[in-house]
Amino acid sequence: MSIPEITDPTVRPLPEWPVGTRGVLRAVRAGGARRRRLAELGFVPGASIEVVGRGAGGLVVGVNADARVAIDRAGAEELWVAVHD
Repeated sequence: MSIPEITDPTVRPLPEWPVGTRGVLRAVRAGGARRRRLAELGFVPGASIEVVGRGAGGLVVGVNADARVAIDRAGAEELWVAVHD
């Protein structure tokens, strides 16, 4: 599967959004096993995302209002999110 191209300037990598930001996952820019693992955690295009907290090595993210997932910065960089209006 190819990695999607992002052309919308309002869609940015997850680490660029501050704590408390809510949005929709628009693209997963990972491939292979890493993409499958992110999907298992609920990170699929269309998922509701909330940045819950930050740590030294990554983020705590709410996914679809029913799970909280800690993700390292490298993984978070592969998740491209559009903020809710």
